[in-house]
Amino acid sequence: MNKKSVYLGVTVGLFAAGILYLAKRTGFFEDDRHLYDEFESH
Repeated sequence: MNKKSVYLGVTVGLFAAGILYLAKRTGFFEDDRHLYDEFESH
């Protein structure tokens, strides 16, 4: 592997890790279905 592809892989990996970190911090993966259960039952 040449240096360019290694740098590209590291950059893409860090970018993806940053996006996943922000999504987790903002509660993107939280399961909030229980909040809507009482509205659906009426």
